[in-house]
Amino acid sequence: MSSPSKEVMLENVENAINARITGGAVQSYSIGGRNLQYVPLSDLYKLRDQLKREIAGSGGTTTYASFGNPS
Repeated sequence: MSSPSKEVMLENVENAINARITGGAVQSYSIGGRNLQYVPLSDLYKLRDQLKREIAGSGGTTTYASFGNPS
């Protein structure tokens, strides 16, 4: 299985941030003796910003030079 694209990763990080903000700021919880921890919001923000920079830096567009018609 291939790894998700940076765009998909960014969408997942933004969804995680939104879920954490709307669902409260719980950092960890326990169920049936199992402990689960969330990634801190500050780390999610850093990852989001990094992914945005990487996506913007990749450009995603191609530029062509135009020299006109030779005479």
